[in-house]
Amino acid sequence: MPNILSSEFQRAFVTMSYLVGRREAALLAPLPSPGAEVQALARRLAHPERERRAEVLARELGRLALSLDARRLT
Repeated sequence: MPNILSSEFQRAFVTMSYLVGRREAALLAPLPSPGAEVQALARRLAHPERERRAEVLARELGRLALSLDARRLT
Protein backbone atom coordinates (compact mmCIF):
# COMPACT_ATOMS: atom_id res chain seq x y z
CA MET A 1 0.00 0.00 0.00
CA PRO A 2 1.47 3.42 -0.92
CA ASN A 3 2.27 5.94 1.77
CA ILE A 4 0.08 8.84 0.65
CA LEU A 5 1.99 11.20 2.92
CA SER A 6 5.32 10.53 1.22
CA SER A 7 6.67 13.27 -0.99
CA GLU A 8 7.34 10.77 -3.79
CA PHE A 9 3.72 9.57 -3.85
CA GLN A 10 2.33 13.09 -3.64
CA ARG A 11 4.55 14.34 -6.50
CA ALA A 12 3.46 11.40 -8.65
CA PHE A 13 -0.20 12.00 -7.75
CA VAL A 14 -0.02 15.71 -8.62
CA THR A 15 1.83 14.95 -11.87
CA MET A 16 -0.70 12.37 -13.01
CA SER A 17 -3.60 14.55 -11.88
CA TYR A 18 -2.23 17.36 -14.04
CA LEU A 19 -2.01 14.99 -17.01
CA VAL A 20 -5.68 14.08 -16.69
CA GLY A 21 -6.77 17.71 -16.56
CA ARG A 22 -6.82 18.82 -12.94
CA ARG A 23 -5.52 22.31 -12.42
CA GLU A 24 -4.53 24.66 -9.60
CA ALA A 25 -6.21 23.90 -6.24
CA ALA A 26 -7.76 20.69 -7.59
CA LEU A 27 -4.25 19.20 -7.85
CA LEU A 28 -3.77 19.26 -4.09
CA ALA A 29 -7.38 18.92 -2.88
CA PRO A 30 -7.40 15.08 -2.54
CA LEU A 31 -4.14 14.99 -0.55
CA PRO A 32 -4.57 15.00 3.25
CA SER A 33 -1.53 17.22 3.99
CA PRO A 34 0.55 18.11 0.95
CA GLY A 35 4.16 18.87 1.80
CA ALA A 36 5.97 22.08 0.87
CA GLU A 37 7.76 20.37 -2.04
CA VAL A 38 4.46 19.20 -3.51
CA GLN A 39 2.84 22.60 -3.04
CA ALA A 40 5.77 24.16 -4.90
CA LEU A 41 5.29 21.64 -7.73
CA ALA A 42 1.61 22.60 -8.00
CA ARG A 43 2.59 26.28 -8.18
CA ARG A 44 5.14 25.54 -10.92
CA LEU A 45 2.47 23.63 -12.87
CA ALA A 46 0.30 26.75 -12.69
CA HIS A 47 2.98 29.00 -14.21
CA PRO A 48 1.47 31.41 -16.74
CA GLU A 49 3.93 30.38 -19.46
CA ARG A 50 3.10 27.14 -21.22
CA GLU A 51 6.78 26.35 -21.89
CA ARG A 52 7.62 26.54 -18.18
CA ARG A 53 4.69 24.27 -17.30
CA ALA A 54 5.84 21.80 -19.98
CA GLU A 55 9.38 21.79 -18.58
CA VAL A 56 8.13 21.12 -15.07
CA LEU A 57 5.80 18.37 -16.27
CA ALA A 58 8.55 16.73 -18.36
CA ARG A 59 10.94 16.72 -15.42
CA GLU A 60 8.34 15.19 -13.11
CA LEU A 61 7.34 12.56 -15.66
CA GLY A 62 11.02 11.65 -15.99
CA ARG A 63 11.33 11.25 -12.23
CA LEU A 64 8.19 9.13 -12.18
CA ALA A 65 9.42 6.92 -15.02
CA LEU A 66 12.75 6.35 -13.27
CA SER A 67 10.98 5.50 -10.04
CA LEU A 68 8.70 3.01 -11.77
CA ASP A 69 11.61 1.47 -13.65
CA ALA A 70 13.54 0.99 -10.40
CA ARG A 71 10.61 -0.98 -8.98
CA ARG A 72 10.16 -3.14 -12.08
CA LEU A 73 9.71 -6.84 -11.47
CA THR A 74 12.45 -8.95 -13.01
